[in-house]
Amino acid sequence: MSRIKCFSAQLLFTGLLIAGGLFFTISDAKPVVIESEESKTKDLTSVFNEIRWIPGKDQDVWMMNQSHFGRHPGVDKWERLAIVIDKTQKPMVARYYQLEPGALVWEKDLIQKRVEYRASCFICHNNGPRALRPLSESTEASLTWSDRLKIQLWNLRIKTYGRIRYATEHDQEDKTLVTPFSYHSKEDRAELKVKTCTYCHNESGFLARGILQRQQTGTITSLVQRGEMPPPGFSLSEKEKYELEDFLRGF
Repeated sequence: MSRIKCFSAQLLFTGLLIAGGLFFTISDAKPVVIESEESKTKDLTSVFNEIRWIPGKDQDVWMMNQSHFGRHPGVDKWERLAIVIDKTQKPMVARYYQLEPGALVWEKDLIQKRVEYRASCFICHNNGPRALRPLSESTEASLTWSDRLKIQLWNLRIKTYGRIRYATEHDQEDKTLVTPFSYHSKEDRAELKVKTCTYCHNESGFLARGILQRQQTGTITSLVQRGEMPPPGFSLSEKEKYELEDFLRGF
């Protein structure tokens, strides 16, 4: 299947899911709890995420409570995070917040309750919110069929944002934070230039998802090893596989 036909099929599937799932996402504001398929704690135990999408005319807010201490760690052990997408700008602009523990309810004064980042957002979030990848066989965070439909629709919404740039004020904040939003050394900012990867990971065009940098090596490695990347319809040549390996090893 050509890339054009593959993409057309994805668009058709997107339309069908939106038509069938719109009611569930707009009318049902309940968060979804997942056991992450890709994220693990430093002890290789499961990470649990409680996620809510709050759509709006001028901005979308993606909020998440994350637990590194099991499914029911207690209120104070959940880490509360938010990504706010400003849809009034082209390309759209994302602002990232780590917040005091609390409910997944967005209010403007929450910005005053920011705390230091526990990890650098940019090393995982090159282009705004990432696709949700729940562990399908989870027994501690099993999903209903409506949860699964909601996640599919949310992931398709994330795909249709196009290129999202992070707010420039994050670069200014990095000068004072212990854990920065992103890293700024020449080595950290080295760009991935494997041709097949750059079909999407570039700065312009409908498929643009932002240029990948060496500071995102961990995320790239995880997605490649699990077969999530390259996505369906794309594949690496033998030469490109060696180029990618060299990049991931720091060459």
